[in-house]
Amino acid sequence: MKTPAVQFKFCRPSGAPTHAPSEAMQDALRRLSQAEEMQPLLKKAQAAGREVVIEVFHSKDGQPLLIHTAAIAKRRA
Repeated sequence: MKTPAVQFKFCRPSGAPTHAPSEAMQDALRRLSQAEEMQPLLKKAQAAGREVVIEVFHSKDGQPLLIHTAAIAKRRA
């Protein structure tokens, strides 16, 4: 069975410096997307023709504050 793709988005306040997420952060998000607890969301999203997004909200100084998961409408190509 093909696993649906999960998008990762990084949100920062305006004026905050942008930088690529660390390898450790990327690995942690990949592991989160594959966790048993995420399976119901992934299955619902796939059944509804939606994609799953994991958003990481950062503070102005770059600290991650919140991780939000959601199923969103697929983008049209």
